[in-house]
Amino acid sequence: MQVGELRPATRPQPVLGKTTAVVLGANKFRSAVFFVNDSDVTMYVRLGQEAAVNTGIRLNAQGGSLELNLNNLFKGAISAIHGGVGNKVLCIQEIETRYAY
Repeated sequence: MQVGELRPATRPQPVLGKTTAVVLGANKFRSAVFFVNDSDVTMYVRLGQEAAVNTGIRLNAQGGSLELNLNNLFKGAISAIHGGVGNKVLCIQEIETRYAY
């Protein structure tokens, strides 16, 4: 693997329910991560804590997004939740380097 190379997803995109879920585990090699809300309801993301509706980072419905990069990088576990009905998809793309900063 090259430094900064994109790797294919090794797992399906997380499907969120009305309870908090860890959507991305801690990764010391993370150099960037992108989240896109691919659903019809608002989602909430928390860094290093359990997610709760109306707390943390809000991702609006139908394309709300979050980018964590070298300027605001967080390498710990990330959780998410939504307050709607049914299961919803949160798209995630993580980029790694083979050395830790």
